Amino acid sequence: MSERFVQQVEPEEVFAALADETRLAILQTLWESEVETVSFSALRRAVGMRDPGQFNYHLGKLAGRFVTRTAEGYRLTQAGKHVNGAIASGMYTAQGAIDPIVVDHSCRISGESLLLLYENETVRIECDTCSSCPSGWEAPVPPAVFAGYDRNEIPAVVSQYLRTISQHAINGFCPYCNGWMEPTVRASDAMDVNPESSDERSEMPDDRLRDQPEVRFDCQRCGAEAKLALDHALLLGDPAVVSFHHENGIIVREQPIWEFSELSPENVEIERRNPIRVGVTFGIDESAITVIVDEALNTETANTL
Repeated sequence: MSERFVQQVEPEEVFAALADETRLAILQTLWESEVETVSFSALRRAVGMRDPGQFNYHLGKLAGRFVTRTAEGYRLTQAGKHVNGAIASGMYTAQGAIDPIVVDHSCRISGESLLLLYENETVRIECDTCSSCPSGWEAPVPPAVFAGYDRNEIPAVVSQYLRTISQHAINGFCPYCNGWMEPTVRASDAMDVNPESSDERSEMPDDRLRDQPEVRFDCQRCGAEAKLALDHALLLGDPAVVSFHHENGIIVREQPIWEFSELSPENVEIERRNPIRVGVTFGIDESAITVIVDEALNTETANTL
């Protein structure tokens, strides 16, 4: 018989349990404790509440959901650890902006240096010249990600964070609820344009000419959505593509993620649109690898030169 997990407590009841400073103090005390399990008396003293009965009342509101009781005392559940992690991250309390930072990479269209910008909890990597920079990235980033780092360290931190959250989606987990993220490969109509037809190209807006195949990840639990350029999804998740770069002297995990520019249209071939089947070619000097991708992000290596 398959296991089933059911919702036993309404969300409003769960969050109401956290709406008290004593209960938050209990969670944070357990979080900061040098031992995993803390006795009732030691926990009460650390929180600073003299009345055992009142303390037991607050502890009871947390028990079973955020705190579990063992023979040795009390310890945090996974939910309790996540609450403390969210508090420590500043996700609900911190905010801020960063003055533009020049990163050590140039836009492949304009040749201008890329800039890292951060405001409204969003990181953007782009150049000043392109109206829609093809070398850029945009992603939500909690402000606490930057806490404790010097300004010159921020680009490396951003690159690693973008890599981490992208890998999270590629591996099938929603960054918000840990539900299943279902990938769907999509391509715009711009990819069907014949590059040799100048009339056809001239009738299309510049931003559509720069469109690239992408992967959309849809969470089957909470409905969250994330998008990633197809070439970046392959660079981060396909062993053949990673190995190809390694064999040609490039360690993908050690490079800032924006150094891998979007693919040029001539390196993408849409073999079929419904269901979609795309050939993606990566080239380094005289070497190249072509990977075939289907709608569900399944891949097969077509050839390697």
